[in-house]
Amino acid sequence: MKVRLYTDEEMKILKQNIFIRDIKYQREIVYDPIFKLWTIMMRLDCPELSAREIFERAGIDSTILHKNLPQRRIKEWYDNYYRFGLAYFLPEQSHYFTIRKKKKISNTIDDFKSQLLNCVLQRLKYHEENM
Repeated sequence: MKVRLYTDEEMKILKQNIFIRDIKYQREIVYDPIFKLWTIMMRLDCPELSAREIFERAGIDSTILHKNLPQRRIKEWYDNYYRFGLAYFLPEQSHYFTIRKKKKISNTIDDFKSQLLNCVLQRLKYHEENM
């Protein structure tokens, strides 16, 4: 697979944006965590906007980027936010955990228990009939 390297002029343009902290190795853009959270908020508040439009509203020149980059980044950030919550992004030097959705887990356990109970009752009924 080929690697996309940004030219010096492209890096200069990208680094002028307040939401871009750095560009590593001429190919890896380091975004500010506030920008990541803002894109998630924009995705939730304005679902009619495309990922490219969200990046452009932040002042990032999306013509420099690969056409799928905004979409891939926002999806990745949204998935991480959904899975780990705000702690994934802030504070940066801290650790984070997977969010446990108690309602979902308890429903799954209750569903399992009710299915197990039905199965046990059916098997016991079968054994009573064959005795």
